[in-house]
Amino acid sequence: MAFVSAVTGDDSTRKFMEVLQNDFKTLSLETKKKYPQIREACDEAIEKLSLASNNPQASLYGVVNQILYPLVQGCESKDLKIIKFCLGTIQRLIAQQGIDAKGARHVVDCLFNLGQAGVLELKLLQTAALLMTTSDLVHGDTLARTMVMCMRMVSTTETRDVSTSHAASATVRQLVALVFERALAEAEGTLKVNPADIRPQNNSKAPKDLKPCAVDAYLILQDIIQLINGDSAHWLVGISDVPKTFGLELLDTVLTDFSPIFFKISEFRFLLKEHVCALIIRLFSPNVKYRAAFTALHIPGASTGAAPTSPAGERPHFPVTMRLLRLVSIIIHKYHDLLVTECEIFLSLTIKFLDPDKPLWQRALALEVLHKMSIQPDLLKAFCSCYDMKPHATNIFQDIVNALGAYVQSLFVATQVNTPLGVSGIPQQSGFYWKGVWLPLCVTFDPGTAKSVYIEMLDRTEAPTIQDGYGISVAYACLMEVIRSIAITVEGNEYFRLQELYEDGNCDRDEKEANKNINNQKESDQKTDNKEITNNGHNGEADQNSNVVDKIDADAEDKERQLQLQLLKSSWCGLVWGLSVLAEASIGELENILRAIQTLARVSGKVGHAVGRDACISALCRAALPAQYCVPALGALPCPWRREVPAPEPDCRHQVVWVGTPLPTAQPPVGQQQSFVMVTSRHVTAMKALLCAAQRDGDTIQQAWLPVLTTLQHLVWILGLKPSTGGSMKASRASADANAVMSTSAVMADLPGQQVPVAESLGVMSALSAMLSRVFESSKNLDDVALHHLIDALCKLSNEAMELAYSNREPSLFAVAKLLETGLANMHRIEVTWRPITNHLLEVCQHPHIRMREWGVEAITYLVQAAFQYHHNNPVHVTEARERLLLEPLAELCSVRHCDVRARQLECAARLLHSRGDQLGAAWPLMMEIISAISAHHSEQLIRSAFQCAQVVAGDLLGCAGPRCLRRVLTTAAAFAQQTKELNISLTAVGLMWNISDYLYHNRDKLVAALANDTAVCPEVPNHAELPPLDKLWMCLYIRLSELCTEPRAPVRRAASQTLFSCIGAHGTLLSKPAWRTLLAVLFPMLDQVQKQSNIASSEKVDTGEHILIHHTRNTAQKQWAETQVLTLSGVSRVFHSRFQLLTTVGDFSRSWAALLDYITDFALRRSHEVSVAALKSFQEVVSAAGRAAEATEGGVLQRRVWASAWTAWTNIASALSEPQPLPEDGKAVEMYAPSLNFLTTLVQIFPLIFQHIRPTFTPADVQKLGECLSNICSVEPSASALDGLGTTCAPVSLHALHCLDTVHKEALVRHELLSAMFGALTGLARACADQPGATARCLAAAAALYRAAPALCVDVLPQLLQALHSAVKKCTVDKRRRSNDQPDEPTQIASLLLQILGTGLPLARERPDVYKDFWETLPSVLETFMFDPPVGGTSHARELVVLIRDEVLRGSPRVPSIHVQKVLALVRAGSLHVHQQQNNATQNEQELREREEFARTCFETLLQFSMLEDMDSFAGVNNESDPLAIVALLDRFQEVISRYTRDDDNAEPLPRHQLSELSFVLKAIATLTESMKKAAPGKVDATAWHKLIGVYPSLVALASCAHTCCAGAALREALLQFGALLRAPAPP
Repeated sequence: MAFVSAVTGDDSTRKFMEVLQNDFKTLSLETKKKYPQIREACDEAIEKLSLASNNPQASLYGVVNQILYPLVQGCESKDLKIIKFCLGTIQRLIAQQGIDAKGARHVVDCLFNLGQAGVLELKLLQTAALLMTTSDLVHGDTLARTMVMCMRMVSTTETRDVSTSHAASATVRQLVALVFERALAEAEGTLKVNPADIRPQNNSKAPKDLKPCAVDAYLILQDIIQLINGDSAHWLVGISDVPKTFGLELLDTVLTDFSPIFFKISEFRFLLKEHVCALIIRLFSPNVKYRAAFTALHIPGASTGAAPTSPAGERPHFPVTMRLLRLVSIIIHKYHDLLVTECEIFLSLTIKFLDPDKPLWQRALALEVLHKMSIQPDLLKAFCSCYDMKPHATNIFQDIVNALGAYVQSLFVATQVNTPLGVSGIPQQSGFYWKGVWLPLCVTFDPGTAKSVYIEMLDRTEAPTIQDGYGISVAYACLMEVIRSIAITVEGNEYFRLQELYEDGNCDRDEKEANKNINNQKESDQKTDNKEITNNGHNGEADQNSNVVDKIDADAEDKERQLQLQLLKSSWCGLVWGLSVLAEASIGELENILRAIQTLARVSGKVGHAVGRDACISALCRAALPAQYCVPALGALPCPWRREVPAPEPDCRHQVVWVGTPLPTAQPPVGQQQSFVMVTSRHVTAMKALLCAAQRDGDTIQQAWLPVLTTLQHLVWILGLKPSTGGSMKASRASADANAVMSTSAVMADLPGQQVPVAESLGVMSALSAMLSRVFESSKNLDDVALHHLIDALCKLSNEAMELAYSNREPSLFAVAKLLETGLANMHRIEVTWRPITNHLLEVCQHPHIRMREWGVEAITYLVQAAFQYHHNNPVHVTEARERLLLEPLAELCSVRHCDVRARQLECAARLLHSRGDQLGAAWPLMMEIISAISAHHSEQLIRSAFQCAQVVAGDLLGCAGPRCLRRVLTTAAAFAQQTKELNISLTAVGLMWNISDYLYHNRDKLVAALANDTAVCPEVPNHAELPPLDKLWMCLYIRLSELCTEPRAPVRRAASQTLFSCIGAHGTLLSKPAWRTLLAVLFPMLDQVQKQSNIASSEKVDTGEHILIHHTRNTAQKQWAETQVLTLSGVSRVFHSRFQLLTTVGDFSRSWAALLDYITDFALRRSHEVSVAALKSFQEVVSAAGRAAEATEGGVLQRRVWASAWTAWTNIASALSEPQPLPEDGKAVEMYAPSLNFLTTLVQIFPLIFQHIRPTFTPADVQKLGECLSNICSVEPSASALDGLGTTCAPVSLHALHCLDTVHKEALVRHELLSAMFGALTGLARACADQPGATARCLAAAAALYRAAPALCVDVLPQLLQALHSAVKKCTVDKRRRSNDQPDEPTQIASLLLQILGTGLPLARERPDVYKDFWETLPSVLETFMFDPPVGGTSHARELVVLIRDEVLRGSPRVPSIHVQKVLALVRAGSLHVHQQQNNATQNEQELREREEFARTCFETLLQFSMLEDMDSFAGVNNESDPLAIVALLDRFQEVISRYTRDDDNAEPLPRHQLSELSFVLKAIATLTESMKKAAPGKVDATAWHKLIGVYPSLVALASCAHTCCAGAALREALLQFGALLRAPAPP
């Protein structure tokens, strides 16, 4: 502490002592004459100093008292010069700390004496201050004397100027501060006073336990209180009065700078509590009781010098009041924890200063005090904790805030004094204008700072004039700071970060951080579990006067929450009240005010104070809405004030941004009859604030979302914002133009030209639209509870709009659009938001108002698309449940019957399929439900749109749909095939089913693996429990196609049938045996249904319209069903054909086979050429397949049953052909029906396929049945109009029938018991085919061949065969004869057959005439027909027959019985004359004539040879005539004919053809007879015959000269040449 060392050997000390010696030498010189005693003392001091300086071990303190003596004497000399010099030297000693305690007392005594004399007061003050500040040697009475000396100089006298007084005041303050510093240091243990330096005090009233420095401080404080209180000091003896203001300032200094001493030393606390507070309360009395005389006193601009109503002595004094309030402020700030009750009194007194009847300066001082308090969050917390949270205490904090609100309100009540200034009278500066009162914002404060003005005017003795607007400015700042302090209390450091975001003004900056879920976090600065704190803000060191608080217990957090809640409960009303008034009146400060309200709303929400939050929201909403605009939703919110409706005159303070119409409501509020509403810049600012609050503080709004959204909805409606893509609201140029029109209407007539240009208005609205969108985009940062509150509010708002739309009024789409926007923003937690949003949107989609529906479905479709496009960073979140959840709303739209909704649904589905088809996952069943949800009331366009989606799925996305969804895909395709709006769609849908089958085939391995554990039940599939999963899919496909095969429309049936059986044919190899059994159970019911539908189908022509032509083969329903019958039966038959071997091992095949044959039989007997032929083709196909299967396996019971059923079916079909035509019913004509040639041919061709498998069991009865069937078939006249496609070159049915019998023929040659039945069948077939060219001949040829193959076994059937030939040739006519060279005609064939049979049978008949008796009896009649009757009679075949008779009957051996020979000869004789019997037939041609001539000649020659050359003995017994030929009569006839021709020679005309033929025959007969007679034995020819013959010669010669014989010249020449041998006489005997 010492500046110089205690010994004199130190250099610094030595130098200092040299300085002192010089000073004493100077003093010695000055006092040498007038004050010798002083000089002597100086010399002594010099000597002492010299000795001390020469002795290094000497101490300075040893000589200090000796060297002080001359200086004290100099001060007592009353010589100012000497006094001044001595004081200077003393100051040097003090400065160098060269004075000890005793010396200090001497110096103080000296100074005190000089002070009483009033000498060099400034020098004295300096010395005293130096002494106190450089050492701690002054205590007790010495200190008191020093203080008394200084305090006496404080007051100004005639001899003491102001500067001295001010210096004294400063010195006193310094000394007081120094005393308390020492006391504090002593209390803290950093200062220890030497007990030797302390002298007992004479009049000390300090507590005995205090330490020395504390005693000094205690006594000084006690005397200061006494002096302020007007009493004499106890310790500062001699001081009885000081200026009250000075005393208050000293008290201010002590309380301000040395508050720790009051916390550490209880005696000081007692003094503070019992004396200081009482003093302040007493001094406050005049201020509380005083009332201003006039209301004008508190009106800005009014006079402040009005006379008070109270006595002058009680009028408050500004300097005192100001200092008292300073003390109050200090006590409250620093000693609140010690003086809870007293602070309650001080605060109540301060609040009273804000009453309207108090002077303006008093109110201003109170505001500044409150302002200082409001910036301290901890202080406000203390108020609330100590008062508002106590059950029986005054709600001080609430009173403070309410008083501020009332103060603000009171400033705008004097409308009778201030009048509206108009637009030109409002200064262009920030301020407040309301009800005609203009208050400028004259001072502003930085947040968290309080810059007082009037409370710092310590030099003012009179009340200052309060600046206009100062009170409103400080009150405004107080309200703002209260909110700030509350926010800091609640949010901690988070508040400052949020404020930075607000100040940046960029709503996009760090949105996520601004709205993060603070409710789920605890601020680090609030985590005080392990931190010790004290009420006075110190570090909590435990000493004698510490007030240390224990560690916060476990429920500290709950207590903190309760405190925060009470803060808001106590303040919300006054804050919202005052700020609402300020917001209403604000010019230029609205944004800050609204920001404060936002902050209050935010913290209220965080703490859970719903009333305060709702009140803040209400204030924001009301500020955003135009004047006189009523919103019912806001009326339910708490409102601490009554909002007065403004005067009807326009508000000139703000520019008009927009003029719009109010939103219609179900029940308009009473008094709201506005047709137009004006939106000003103030409303725009408020709307921005509301939007920012909603954006940044959405977590805290909770249930207040409804009024917020309602307000936004009204504003959006007024501004004309319309929803656009994604839910955002956009301003259109059209609405701007409409606004411009309204702005120029009568509504705007009174506005003084403050309209905003249209372009600027659009810019404002674009900015609002962007902010509005960000509100709902920021909902992604809300917690789940807050988000549900938002969605619930939007749903309620939408319900109101829907209710309004029911009355056919234009609804607001705001809520629907924002539900969409909210859903888009929260894709990352879609499980939370999806159902509430989409469920409501589904209700909107069912609304009858088209605009509501449009936006409802727009929202759902947009959400669904966005949900599938959203990319999750964590794939774990993409679950099957989520995939289904996303598509459920779109699927539920299927229940909405409005076509426009369905159209949008399908558009969305199409987009999803094209863009996200591979991501649907578990949602595929729902997608197929959407696509397949078609109904009869849907339009063609809707169905086409849905089908396009189905095409995409079936074409490209089957793999994505997954195996388990394929059944739904099949069902969907079938549904489109069954729809009746568009035929092309149905046909294409059938094609899609083929695509699906192809997919099943090519991906079978994958599907089997994927469906390995599939236990899905398919009730529509028969025996589905037995089927593997993949086979179930196949069965579903086949079932759907089989159902389509019975569809009412023929084209669909056709396509389905073709596809069904193509699929079975192409992919049937994949089916298991149980699946084949199931497939048959599907196909046969389909055939049965087709059969039933065909039976009831109409035969009336189908009406196809004027412009559609239909072929006549399909112009009735019956004909169309005929095609279906063909396709289905053919398809089933192909299945049996291709899989016969497999089917025989599946289930009860016999039953299936019998059923198929029954269907074939039924279809074959249909009165439709197409169906019947197709049935037989199917029959043929399945029989062929059965045949191949039989070849591959050994015969068994099953095979026998199969072929027995086939034979029965064949006979049933063939037998039924002869059934009579049905009778007409109901008077309707029945169209005659005949089977087609193709049908008959096919039916016959089937038998050989069957026979080769029933050959061993074929009986004669079967042969007989076969013959009957074939005869029945061949007897049917085929339909000439049937479109067989066979033409006329195909083989006839009989030919195929013969082929059938030929197969049996071979078997009959082995099994002779079949021969008889076989001949019956052939002959019966011949009879049946009598009308068919060549058929009879072929049948008889087959019979002849069979006979020739076994003639010995066919004795009994030979007569029948002859009779058949006889009947056949009799039925033949000449017209049937064919003249083709390469193919003989039928009679010729029959004749040839007869020759063959006779050539085989006659030798046998000659040998066994008795056995062949029937044959011989039948033969003459047959020969007669063949020889004489056309078309065979007289032909070359007749000649051959005559030759055969000659060789086998007349010449054969053994001889034929004469009776039979005579019959035959009679026929030959008749044949020789046959030409004469035909002479009159003029129709015969030359060839026929020639043939007949030849036949007659052959018969004639046969007779001649038999008569002249043969031995006739064997016939003698039968006929004894010598001339069986009657040669003489014959020659006479020849002569007659030749003579007639000769007589006609004169006629120049040529002879008729028949005469020429007769002539030619006669000439040839003469030649033949002549030749025969020449060859005959001489005895055989009668002489008469020779004479007759020779007599003919002249006639022949005459004939040769006739012109008529030119055509018969050859025959004449031949006849004449025969007479050459007769011209000479015969040789003699």
